[in-house]
Amino acid sequence: MPTVNNSFDYSETSLNEIFLYQDNFGLKYRASNFELDLIRLVQPKNISLTADSKYTEIFYVYDDDRAVSISFKDQNADTQKIDCYTFSSLTIGYCNEAMITISNTKDRYKPLNNETLMLIDAMNEEFQFKYYQTSEFILFDQYILYVGVSKNKFNWLSPIEELTTGFISNLTFKGSTIGELVSNEIQRLPQRDEFFLYKLGVNYTKTVNVYSFIDFFYDVDFLFVETKEYIPVRNINNYNIKLKTGLSLNFNESLAMTISGSLYKNNL
Repeated sequence: MPTVNNSFDYSETSLNEIFLYQDNFGLKYRASNFELDLIRLVQPKNISLTADSKYTEIFYVYDDDRAVSISFKDQNADTQKIDCYTFSSLTIGYCNEAMITISNTKDRYKPLNNETLMLIDAMNEEFQFKYYQTSEFILFDQYILYVGVSKNKFNWLSPIEELTTGFISNLTFKGSTIGELVSNEIQRLPQRDEFFLYKLGVNYTKTVNVYSFIDFFYDVDFLFVETKEYIPVRNINNYNIKLKTGLSLNFNESLAMTISGSLYKNNL
């Protein structure tokens, strides 16, 4: 397993889901809220992210063994506000560590109110087609084949762009110009042009009764991704292998408890 990133601090997901079924047709609707806190050693030191997701899936069940579905997911993140940013060893913004404080009178920067260095917005939409098939194979009870495409769009606003040209960009700080420091860091920010991810995957699940009310289960997912119009900052993996496994304690028909963990090769 990869080591946990030092910047990870806390995450939480809340989920509400409903499923309706009649005459071979099914409808699943899920609304979720994801919260993530990151603690970093450099500015921005504390980054919080909240994202709301809505998921709708429509099923058609052929028989007891087979089904197909189409799904659509829409996810939007709350606007992130960043007061300070460290470019190599140069900190710019509105915090005690800031070496430079910048503001700009252009209309496009008015949402910053001369007190926020950067605003970031993000959204994601995904469409998927799935084929469900039960199996009597010893290694799995069911497999799911799926294909999908997602559209991803980011937008950020900051006057730091103005530091890449002009008089200030030519000033030297610890052997590098301010323009070079800022330009290198801007390349790491999310690209503003929307890009697409094309996905192909297969999912296997298996449940085995090991003792009375105790079941052992595992869920294995293989995912392959191809990008379009994405400008990579560095080489990225185009596949993911994830295993979720654990025990399910079924006390009665109405009450169960699950203890599980996940392993993954890449985290796409």
